Amino acid sequence: MARRTFTPAQVTEMLARWHRGDSATDVAAAVGVDRKTVKKYADCALAAGIRPGGPPLTAADWTRLIARRHPVIAQPRLRRTTWLELDENRDFIAQLRAAGVPQERIWRRLRAERGVLSSLATLKRWVAENLAPAELVDVR
Repeated sequence: MARRTFTPAQVTEMLARWHRGDSATDVAAAVGVDRKTVKKYADCALAAGIRPGGPPLTAADWTRLIARRHPVIAQPRLRRTTWLELDENRDFIAQLRAAGVPQERIWRRLRAERGVLSSLATLKRWVAENLAPAELVDVR
């Protein structure tokens, strides 16, 4: 199962509800996440000296806390450590896509010929975000 990623707004909502005094279970039910996820972010707030029921914090305050404690939420590109090697092979990938080569075959060639370590799913996400729609022509 893939890990779910959250936006700063979603984490801010969890923390704001927790800060108002809602239990982790209530916050989890309201936001639609597991209670352990709420606890993970609440523990960061506790470590920063923020307690439930304290003085109200603005969305900007929560965003700064999130960026400091969980930088990949504020800057998702940090999570994409293997995207750099795909960026380096952009022309090769675009050329193969334009020739109608399926992504799975491109992935196998990248691994065999160029030593790229990323997964097939990562390649698919990278292609979807980085190649122009004209470069995504799928020939069957």
